[in-house]
Amino acid sequence: MNELKGLNIVWLSETDLTNLNAGEGESNYIDVKKFKRDGIEYPYVSGQAMRFYLKEAMRRSLEDKEYMCIPNDKGETCGDIKKCIMCDLFGFMTTVKGKGAVTRVSPVKVSPAIGMLPFDENAASGGADFLTRRHRVSEGTKMEGDIVNVEIGTNIYKGGVSIDMVRVGSNEKIDEERRAVSIENVVDVSEKKKRVKKMLEALRYLTDYSKQARLLTDFSPDVIAISLQNKYAHRLQKLFELYDGREVNIQRLNEILDDVSDYSDKILFGMVSGIVKNETEVKKAVEAKGISVKTPSKVLNEAMELV
Repeated sequence: MNELKGLNIVWLSETDLTNLNAGEGESNYIDVKKFKRDGIEYPYVSGQAMRFYLKEAMRRSLEDKEYMCIPNDKGETCGDIKKCIMCDLFGFMTTVKGKGAVTRVSPVKVSPAIGMLPFDENAASGGADFLTRRHRVSEGTKMEGDIVNVEIGTNIYKGGVSIDMVRVGSNEKIDEERRAVSIENVVDVSEKKKRVKKMLEALRYLTDYSKQARLLTDFSPDVIAISLQNKYAHRLQKLFELYDGREVNIQRLNEILDDVSDYSDKILFGMVSGIVKNETEVKKAVEAKGISVKTPSKVLNEAMELV
């Protein structure tokens, strides 16, 4: 296998009635984040929220001697990429007295999770779930509360992650005299691979998204594709397009797989049943490329073995 320079993941996840990432509604109304495309509203989960969910899944899986720092009251992290998995994979900007700011660009790129189905057609009947905020007004008075409406809906979300494998566990070193940039490893290869595997494992056990105390759902991948690339590119992120509700665009699927195959030593594909309407056609198209269709968990496990 050629040197692994990029690892791309794109997936679809079907959710139950939930609100994964609140927008900026009124104080007693918590709305779903939405964007408009061709005049139609679709829900989305911000890239910032997706990064947070991945970080929390990784934090839950920390083993002895593994370290992820906690940001301080200014939101700054430790910046020690040799020691800290989070600072290495997700980047940082830390102020240094007398020097300004030290910045690291994240080797892990995370997309917003975009709803593929129109929100109006998949919102809850009545539009919202109710909760009560209770608070003590003053000593000696009864407990009072506010009724809060939480907008909820079902959908199929598309998410994506791209990992710059060369820059995991390394720094860019600038040679001012030669006007050139080189990569300087900070950790050894085995540690690099271990950190990438932890990132992949986080996707399998994704859980700590918002509003789950009363709006529990599963947001881990149901249909997933992973490419192990000898070029760093994000092309795989365009793999899934849905039309007529829940049908995958097979022509788009074929075209993107052909493109990505040119610079990928391995493409993995997994799915569970009942997510898309034309799953039989999807399987045939993928298998025609010589790619076995497995379950998402088996695909993630195989990717971890191949890294």
